[in-house]
Amino acid sequence: MGALMSQRRHAVRLAYLNGLLWALGNGLASTTLVVYLALDLGAKGRDISLILAAPQLVGVLRWWVAPLIGRIVERKRFCLASYLGSVLLLLTLPILSAPGVLPSPRWSLAALVAIWCTYHLLEYLGTVALWSWLADMAPGRIRGRFLGRREAWMQAGRIVSMLLAGTFAYQWRAGHPDAARWIGYAVPAAVGALMMLVAIVPLGLAPALASESAAATGRWTAPVFDRRFRRLLLFGCWFSFFNGVTQSAQNIYPARVLGFALLSMLLLRTGMRLGQLASAPWFGRLADQVGYRPVMVAVQIAVATGPLFFLAATPESPWWMVGAFVVWSAYAGLNVCLPGLMLKLAPGTDNAPHIAFYYAVTGVFYAVSTVLGGVLFDALAAWGTVRLGSLELDHYDLLFLFGWIMRTAAVVLLLRIVEPGAWSWRDWLASRTVAAGEAVG
Repeated sequence: MGALMSQRRHAVRLAYLNGLLWALGNGLASTTLVVYLALDLGAKGRDISLILAAPQLVGVLRWWVAPLIGRIVERKRFCLASYLGSVLLLLTLPILSAPGVLPSPRWSLAALVAIWCTYHLLEYLGTVALWSWLADMAPGRIRGRFLGRREAWMQAGRIVSMLLAGTFAYQWRAGHPDAARWIGYAVPAAVGALMMLVAIVPLGLAPALASESAAATGRWTAPVFDRRFRRLLLFGCWFSFFNGVTQSAQNIYPARVLGFALLSMLLLRTGMRLGQLASAPWFGRLADQVGYRPVMVAVQIAVATGPLFFLAATPESPWWMVGAFVVWSAYAGLNVCLPGLMLKLAPGTDNAPHIAFYYAVTGVFYAVSTVLGGVLFDALAAWGTVRLGSLELDHYDLLFLFGWIMRTAAVVLLLRIVEPGAWSWRDWLASRTVAAGEAVG
């Protein structure tokens, strides 16, 4: 037992280091940089939609691969091989998508999309094995604290890398006005890929810990017939879909209507991530005490109010939007508790199919809703304003109001999830009733 505990402590420290290094690399090779690179290659709206949605759509393949993890290849080896393949592929992205390497810009753009999708698929497969592995690193009684601290390290990495990537792109454009702009986007992406390559090293040094979830023996359909897990999946699909629907409005409104510069948005996002960095360990400790679901209910109510701050913000009073990034700092609670609850509800002896199924299905819902949200945004803009009593609402107002209502409604689905050992109002009232009866007796 002592040797196992020592191995777990060593693995946990390496998992923190892996999270920090991976977040540094991922922030440098971000989707935003790839979108700017695609725009420099002449991408149109449909191309950008494909870049945003396609990785999640191809990610559904992880569901079919997950039951093979541990059956054909050992979990740690599968994780390392998948991450290594994804990073090596990402390193080719700046090279093959560079103007002039392939016969035309359309060929370069097609190469970018293909590499981007395949890179994500391999990374998703590695992450399924990693989550199964992380479940063994931290037993259930302390898993919330482990996930909270790892999330804090990852947020720290994202903050640093986001600022570095934005600064480099700006400095490159300012210092080399006659040079190709794509270089300012490609260099951070290449450095990010190298950083993610370094992030694999701590995982290679970590013990396999094949004590609980080492072998996959279940079926692809196992998550479908798991009633408790289906309720979590339903919440995940709802949450993902209605987060995606408002993405177009949320990304366009600050720049086009409120006049926020890129630097202002960068500062807001940095502040949000600093809030998540500070609160993630606290959310993890709280989840260990009262359960994941109660924390998620409170957090969901808070983060759902984000669109209301967009609704209140106007060109005359634009800084109302800051409130959205303040409440979105609470997303740290979902980032910690959602995977924690998923691991708790998945069978400990065979959790890879459940993990893969959850992320595959919710990813598709987010991808589809992001595309539909863009279509809905354009349709409502063409429709014009809608009068609601004395209020006149445009397409932005309608989407923000709709987003708040539907995101808040997700709480109903959260309350239906049965989490063993979690605090609940029903149990608390029952204990108060019993205590009152004993006092009277």
